[in-house]
Amino acid sequence: MLVTGQDFPAAALEIERAAGVVQPRVRQPEQDEAAKVRNLRQTWAEGSALIHGDEAMTYLAGRGLKIETAPDCLRLHPALPYYDNRVLAGKFPALLARVVAPDGRGATLHRTYLQGGHKAPVSAPKKLMAGKAVAGAAVRLFPVSACLGIAEGIETSLAAAHLFGVPVWSCISAAGIQSFEPPVGVRELIVFGDNDANFVGQAAAYAAAHRLKRRGLVVTVEIPSTAGDWLDQLCAGAGPRGAGNCRDVPRELPTIGGYSTPSRDVPATAGDDAKTGAGKSVDVPC
Repeated sequence: MLVTGQDFPAAALEIERAAGVVQPRVRQPEQDEAAKVRNLRQTWAEGSALIHGDEAMTYLAGRGLKIETAPDCLRLHPALPYYDNRVLAGKFPALLARVVAPDGRGATLHRTYLQGGHKAPVSAPKKLMAGKAVAGAAVRLFPVSACLGIAEGIETSLAAAHLFGVPVWSCISAAGIQSFEPPVGVRELIVFGDNDANFVGQAAAYAAAHRLKRRGLVVTVEIPSTAGDWLDQLCAGAGPRGAGNCRDVPRELPTIGGYSTPSRDVPATAGDDAKTGAGKSVDVPC
């Protein structure tokens, strides 16, 4: 890939041709809405809870995150197909994250393809699965709290939770930050934006803060003092910081090295989950 400038599927195909072993090209079929839901449920069911030493926990540790017990909204898939332009490029372990809509119902799954404790050598190791609309949605790494933080990536959210001592949800991207809809019960919000050279992260953070402030929430924006995100700050040795306007935060909850979402019974219906804003995932994502 480095020498030829090709992407992973093209480089792999060229190597296979040179070796005289050409794998059949399997094209992913188009999916209707019902098929998307079935695929989401099957993928989630094939995953398992994260445990120490597995591919996902090794990856998170390699990013600088020491986690005692992983949130229930994360799972590890042992061998998830990776498609590039609907062509199967291979199978890799994948960190699955359940993306939840503002009403508490599952919307889709976020995938981080892995290999050897690192991101897999593919063109886009982080992808959302085809599913429902994700505007306003988030990966609920912690239960709903009166004071809540949001950040872009999963790793960045975990880092911000450690640095500021508040529960932080991942909105996946800058666009997700900008469209985030807090569930009932949130009174104060900290937006942990990225310090981007092109100001995309900062713009999204302040746009979300402006919109939600006008709706009556107490909102604070936190941007790293140097280029990068809050995971970069954690890895650079930044110590614990203040929690903005938050006053009634369970600060023992997000401590990296000894936290998890509190266990609770699986709700009878997705509606019950939406009312309670629980952080624990049900058996299927949709």
